[in-house]
Amino acid sequence: MMLRNAAEQGVEVQEETRVLEVLFDGQKAVGVKVQNKDGNVEEVRASVVVDASGQSTMLQNRLKLRVWDPVLNKGAVWTYWENAYRDTGKDEGATIVIQTPNKKGWWWYIPLHNNVVSVGVVAPFDYLFKGRGSHEQIYNEEKEATPDIIRRTANAKRVTGYFATKDYSYRSKECAGDGWVLVGDAFGFLDPLYSSGVLLALKSGELAADAICAGLAADDVSAAKIGGWGPNFNEGVDRMRRLVCEYYDGFSFGKFIKNFPDLKNTVTDLLIGDLFTDRVDKVWQPMQTTYEENKKPIPTWTDPATVELPPAKANELFLPEGHRP
Repeated sequence: MMLRNAAEQGVEVQEETRVLEVLFDGQKAVGVKVQNKDGNVEEVRASVVVDASGQSTMLQNRLKLRVWDPVLNKGAVWTYWENAYRDTGKDEGATIVIQTPNKKGWWWYIPLHNNVVSVGVVAPFDYLFKGRGSHEQIYNEEKEATPDIIRRTANAKRVTGYFATKDYSYRSKECAGDGWVLVGDAFGFLDPLYSSGVLLALKSGELAADAICAGLAADDVSAAKIGGWGPNFNEGVDRMRRLVCEYYDGFSFGKFIKNFPDLKNTVTDLLIGDLFTDRVDKVWQPMQTTYEENKKPIPTWTDPATVELPPAKANELFLPEGHRP
């Protein structure tokens, strides 16, 4: 939808065209090398290159900018069902989060178009993948242990294979350099819990676009000029990250609202994406008063030394053969 809109506004769009690499002159990005659908390779020069390559993270990999999250070491397995149960009325299209009975993970349940529902399980990497067999076996074991998922898919037909992603929580050390900018998952991915991925992609794109326009107008596409939005954006991501980590640590938002009813709207604002203002920070101190004694603070994403990480982490995405919705 956004691509079509961009074309309608006068943007030149080339589909079925693969970016092979970003071209640099010293430390400055100056364009891209692309291959079109006919196999022809050409170089396209640009004042600024925006990396929106998603979890392929083209520039992040090339420039070794990735920082793995020290806490959110999660993975997910999912598939798609046709004719699965849908709630009625205004809730028919609502995304649902269902905790696993053993409280080691949770399910997403997302109604889509054409009577299809995306149903996936998220849990710590080691628990979900180590010694568990195939993705199908993992999925079915978790499904059979979750009565709500059994009930909702009882009359449904699975229409795809099993997708999986591992070790997906990361961010880039920098959001921009001379002549280049990272947006969306090319900059970082947090967690699917509160469906923040699209919000953060759109917000980073909006902030980056404003900075690029200002840089082009000033004839200055340095990292400082086109990446000045980074600190504020990271603060917003940190607010959502804290909510995610609190959930995984057993924090009860329901109990919190009962104790602090005056903060209900602020918590709601945070959860729906009002992340880029310090107005919402008034929830944190009251939240800390509900902690159990001796609870350790949540390590920041920039301090991976506080948690022992595997020596060779790698984001992995597994796509099954055959139909994809």
